[in-house]
Amino acid sequence: MPFTRVRGTLVVAATIILLLSSCPAAIAGEGPAGIEALLFRVFLRDGSTLVSYGDFTRMADKVVLSIPLGAVDGPSPPLHLVSISEAAVDWERTDRYAAATRARHYAATRGETDFGELSTHVARALNDVARTKDPVKRLELATEARKTLTAWPAAHHGYRASDVAQLTGLLDDAVSELRAAAGLPRIDLALVATAIPEVPNEPELPAPSAQESVNHALAAAAVAGDPNERVSLLQAVMDSLGPATSSESSWSSLARAKAGAGLAAELKIEKGYRDLVTRTLAAADERTKRADVNGIEALLRNVLKADDRLGRRRPDTTAALLATLDAKLDSARRLRLAQDAWTIRQRVLREYQGRVRTAVRALRQSISGLEQIRQLAGPSPSALQPLALRLTDAWAGLKTVRPPSEAEPAHTMIVTAVQMAIRAAASRRLAVNATDMQTAWEASSAAAGALLMFERAQEELKKLSTPPGS
Repeated sequence: MPFTRVRGTLVVAATIILLLSSCPAAIAGEGPAGIEALLFRVFLRDGSTLVSYGDFTRMADKVVLSIPLGAVDGPSPPLHLVSISEAAVDWERTDRYAAATRARHYAATRGETDFGELSTHVARALNDVARTKDPVKRLELATEARKTLTAWPAAHHGYRASDVAQLTGLLDDAVSELRAAAGLPRIDLALVATAIPEVPNEPELPAPSAQESVNHALAAAAVAGDPNERVSLLQAVMDSLGPATSSESSWSSLARAKAGAGLAAELKIEKGYRDLVTRTLAAADERTKRADVNGIEALLRNVLKADDRLGRRRPDTTAALLATLDAKLDSARRLRLAQDAWTIRQRVLREYQGRVRTAVRALRQSISGLEQIRQLAGPSPSALQPLALRLTDAWAGLKTVRPPSEAEPAHTMIVTAVQMAIRAAASRRLAVNATDMQTAWEASSAAAGALLMFERAQEELKKLSTPPGS
């Protein structure tokens, strides 16, 4: 085909594109008048249907949607957020209906405007091809125009896909001739069999009536995974129905009875699990303090039995309670191990405490004198010599003591306290003999350190005498 004929084909294609853009396609309505959001449908595997006011969201293994309660044709219909398991959803039909809904909305709003912009862009590109003399450049322009056409429907909900397919076929012949003119094979496998998406043929369902919205909410409550959402949704249904009257319709009375029974059952189950948690944790705390390993293991078995009796209706609550009991069981085992180790070591610890008893007694007897040194208030010169001798004897006795490993912190504190007390008594004697205030302050500091270390040593000795967990 000479290029003059190709040019004619391109001009005809550009003309057809412009004509198509001036002839709007039949547009389906956006939806019932007065509704501000799109109404999607979530079809469940059990055959029931939920209405989603606005698009739904898939998060992990959940589907989150806003369910209208009551009439949806007002500016702000009452909505309730609920999440259901994605395993309960018939995704083939749900996705098909969602795609059709989005396509209808797009066609009724942006479709014609966007198609007009596409038509203008492609027509301009084809005119440029007809005016270009370079064969390679002509092919590039025509190929790019074809790619723009074929990619457009998929990105625009399949809008006017048949028109695009018609234009694409028209361009294919011209592109083949342009490839031949550019010295290339007529057929490019990358341009063959381009699939044009079709709009799902799923008819639009009418907006739900008040009765239907209540029934949808009850269906959602039956498949909602979170018990708090079930309770909240059932309570919302009760509130939307209002108080019972003698003249109400049969469906309203039936829905109220169904929602009330479901709500009562949920609250009863909730109370059962709440009591189980409170009772179990109180017992677990008490048994953990006693290192009652067998008692906590019995609680674990009791929780599983109670969960069976309650119908396993609160898996998250049960899992959290079991995890807490596992942690307490581990604490009880550790405490029991520490208590058993303490029992075995008591003989060694008692022997150690007997060997340091003289030094501890000497420090207790020296507290008054050390306090006076700390306060720079004494003691009298006649009391310094007995104080120093008592502390020196204590130090001599400590030199022969080898503490067990668990008593090393206490022993180090006792030794440090005795050494600082000896230094305090000696420095006080020097200060008195030389009437040296600086040395007196040094004695005060040493006495303060001795008193502090002895206080801490006594606390450590008390711990050694106390069973773990007491």
